[in-house]
Amino acid sequence: MQQSLPLSAESAIYEFAERQTNSTVDAAQQASDMNDVMDEMLNRSEIPADYAETMVGLFRDKSRGDVVRDFAVQHIGLYAETLNMRGKYDAGSSESATLRDALFDAAEETSTIVAAAAFRALADMAAFDPRVDVKRLDSRLAACVADSSASPAARVMAAQLCGERRITSACASLATIAADRAQPAPLRLAAGSSARSLAE
Repeated sequence: MQQSLPLSAESAIYEFAERQTNSTVDAAQQASDMNDVMDEMLNRSEIPADYAETMVGLFRDKSRGDVVRDFAVQHIGLYAETLNMRGKYDAGSSESATLRDALFDAAEETSTIVAAAAFRALADMAAFDPRVDVKRLDSRLAACVADSSASPAARVMAAQLCGERRITSACASLATIAADRAQPAPLRLAAGSSARSLAE
């Protein structure tokens, strides 16, 4: 795969999609295979110049389905982390602003798994990008934890991050969820862990 992918990220995704058009592989496997394509491009010594634009485009294209869009959101964050590790991340660039905007838009999609990836990416980016609006992120996380209509994956990630990020405004919601046996076990466990952490 490494040698066969084109230099352009957009071309790589397009060619992959074309190969899958008449494939008998199920949608979940196709999404997993596309994730591998995203990984391969990100691991190159020279990441395609249109990588960020392509990942943001995939996220914004709702016809792709939530799983592919979720992988794209994950890779928006991974791209920023990779640039940072290579000493090439510029928080003041227009590209970085585009990444932050896309992730905050994804964080609004709490009815799907997409928000979970966005929450994690924004929390990780905040460690090296001072332009991530952490008050907005923390407010979003606390709101998601308390939102019973949000997807379980988004709520679990939000609950975990409320503990990591010491979001005290979420304490009451976390304690309530942890004590509610009607809640899914992963959510109760995440909420309980964060509630205990915040009480220390």
